[in-house]
Amino acid sequence: MHDLITTATTNDMVTFGLTESKRELIPLAFASFLDSAATATGRGTFYNSREEQTAAVEAAHRDLMEVDCDVYVAALLMPGVTDYSRQIGVRRLLQTNTEGGLLSAQTRSIVVQRLVQELPTQRMLKLFGTLRRERINNARTRRLILGTLLNADSLEFWAVKYRTKLRVAFTHAWGRRVASILRCVLAKPAGDRTESESQIVCKNLTRWIARNDRVIQSQTTVSVDATHERVEQCVRFILGDESNVTLERLAAYRDAKADFARGSVLPTETMEGLRSRFHRERSSADVLALTKSQLTSGQKIAVQRKASAAGVDVKFDPARYDAVRLYVYAFEMGMTDAIRHALIDKAKRAAAQLPVRFDRVGVLIDSSLSMVGHDTQARRPIATALALRDMLVATAEESSVLTSDGTTMGVCELVQPSGDTSLAGGLVRLLKEKPDAVFVLTDGYENAPAGRFADVVAAVRRMGVKIPIHQFTPVFAAESRGVRKLSDALVAMPVNNPESIGLGLLKALMEADVDRGVAALFGMTKLRQLSLTAARNQRDLRPVLEVNDGISKA
Repeated sequence: MHDLITTATTNDMVTFGLTESKRELIPLAFASFLDSAATATGRGTFYNSREEQTAAVEAAHRDLMEVDCDVYVAALLMPGVTDYSRQIGVRRLLQTNTEGGLLSAQTRSIVVQRLVQELPTQRMLKLFGTLRRERINNARTRRLILGTLLNADSLEFWAVKYRTKLRVAFTHAWGRRVASILRCVLAKPAGDRTESESQIVCKNLTRWIARNDRVIQSQTTVSVDATHERVEQCVRFILGDESNVTLERLAAYRDAKADFARGSVLPTETMEGLRSRFHRERSSADVLALTKSQLTSGQKIAVQRKASAAGVDVKFDPARYDAVRLYVYAFEMGMTDAIRHALIDKAKRAAAQLPVRFDRVGVLIDSSLSMVGHDTQARRPIATALALRDMLVATAEESSVLTSDGTTMGVCELVQPSGDTSLAGGLVRLLKEKPDAVFVLTDGYENAPAGRFADVVAAVRRMGVKIPIHQFTPVFAAESRGVRKLSDALVAMPVNNPESIGLGLLKALMEADVDRGVAALFGMTKLRQLSLTAARNQRDLRPVLEVNDGISKA
């Protein structure tokens, strides 16, 4: 397993000063964290409720952060960590003041910004809503919310699509009183504002807008350029004032209440809301036909069934979606040649990124009913297993793929989960073919009978069979606070898509050699480079920040 990970360490990050206590605790805490970070989504599974999942994931985050905050911060940056875990990480880092360690407070702040920027917009705003509900409102939180939102290139689009959520976020950062004052002040043209009103705008809005070649005119006034005007209009609209807006989408939102056709530039769900209130004679199909050009990539594949029923042609490019999402789509709408070709191409690309090739591999897929998963994410476990199967087959010259019911299958084939989990027989069949390795793709729950797989592994090892057996699992087990092992002789590795296979390999390395594992973690997340880049950006912004600080104190 060690050879499957490339360890890239910088010269000043070779020695981490781990105590013996940390060497003992980190592998255990990291393994539990990684299992949750790679597989848990905050929803229920076939065997666990949402509440059980949430409690176990929170405990995994808490434990690793308490053992070593630096390792925790680096772990959050790993590719393959779910958005759900990133949100938890941001919340914990914002509400906790940790001193000491390898990473400075500034670096940790930079990591928080990076994690938020990588979240999809809806999840970012959900995080900001969580910060409000949990009353996390320190200076770092306000800086994060205002700096992120006011500098977003998509603020106008977000304003009409997520207006309420943005209002909640801004009000949390500014407070109700300041938000109300800002709405009134921003309604005035910049030239008509009093000195005190201009200072309010500068302190609460202008100072958070990153430098964009603005000309600093004096210690009390910053020129209002196009970017500043755009941000002011968006904020005013978000806070509830639609009068005199001139930006395309903001004006369209206002006008579409009377003129349905003006909604063509609005997000589909926004226009659907306006239709239900102001254009009840129109249908949802009319809205979809009007706004289909505004659909995001994720929406285009999600609305296919609805669009087909409405007779609206919404095209999507399979190459733009990950393999797991394509398999979920194939289960819902059927496999097509376009989907199949995209899956094959993605499998080859993912296989090319692995530093290993095989002459022959065996792949055993758990096709039991539990691999359907929870209703909130139907078929995601089996979709992940099938995507991983395709990648593993692409790493070998020859391959054998079996399902737990004994069926032989090839790449891009669907299997409908059903029945109990019986994997021992399939393992024996694959081992008889003497492959270079056997990969078992399962949720870890064996029940026909329970423990038989572990018995077979123990027996073949006693017989001298040394063929490597690897378990990959796409489901977090709350009762185990990690992914479930089929055998104590195996390392159960978490995976949520083919590209995240490195997470499981890092877990194996951390358990075998904690010092090398920590070095690999810091190398792959490139914390030092991120810190240096952000420091340079901070120096570039210092002249503007100094002027803005002077304004805020005036």
